[in-house]
Amino acid sequence: MARGRPRKTDPETVLNAAMELFWDRGFERTSMNDLVEHTGMAKPGLYATFGDKETIYTKALKHYFENLGGPLLQDLSKSADPIDVVLRRVLEAVAVSATKKENPSGCFVANSVVECSGQRSILERLGRTYDQARRNAFKERFQTAKDQAEIPADSDVNALAEFFAGQTLAIAVMARAGADLKTLKQFIDVAMTALPVRSQKAIQA
Repeated sequence: MARGRPRKTDPETVLNAAMELFWDRGFERTSMNDLVEHTGMAKPGLYATFGDKETIYTKALKHYFENLGGPLLQDLSKSADPIDVVLRRVLEAVAVSATKKENPSGCFVANSVVECSGQRSILERLGRTYDQARRNAFKERFQTAKDQAEIPADSDVNALAEFFAGQTLAIAVMARAGADLKTLKQFIDVAMTALPVRSQKAIQA
C-alpha cells in the first residue's frame, strides 16, 4: 500500500487517502494524527472539511462502496451474462482486489463488519447496510437466474445468495490472512461447484 502525503489536499484525494488508511488499519487503530500524517491535511482542515474521526470513517466507507463495491454489485445484479460467468467474474474480482499489492488486504466493508460488530453506533449500522446491499445483489441475480430457468426451479434463492455472498467475505478474510491469488482462485473453483445446474433433460425440453 502506498504511503505518504498526497500531493494535493483536494477533498477527493484526501478522502481516498483516509479510505486507504482505515481500510488498512481499521477504525480503532487509526488516530486523527495518523489521518493528518497520511492525508497531508492539517487537523483543523480535516475537522472543518470532513468532521471527527467517526464521520471521516463513515465517509471513507461510503466512498469505498460507491467506487469499488457498488459497480461490482451492479454488474452482479444486472449483467445479462450467464449466472456462472457472472458469479466467477465477481468472486475473482474480489480476489484480485483483495490481493493487489497497492491495496490494503481484504475488503473494507468486510473488515468494518467484523471490527464494528456489537458496537451500537453508526459504524456498525453502516457496515451492515453495505453488507446487506451485497447480499441483496446476490439474491436479485439468483432470482433472475431462477426466473430465466438458468438454475432449477426448486433452487433456494435465499440460501444460494447467502452462500455466495459469504464466499466474498471468506475471500476477503483469507486474503487478509495472507492467501495468494492462486489459492483464492482454487477456493473459488470449489465454491462454484455449489451452483445448481439444470439437468440435461430439462435443458433439452
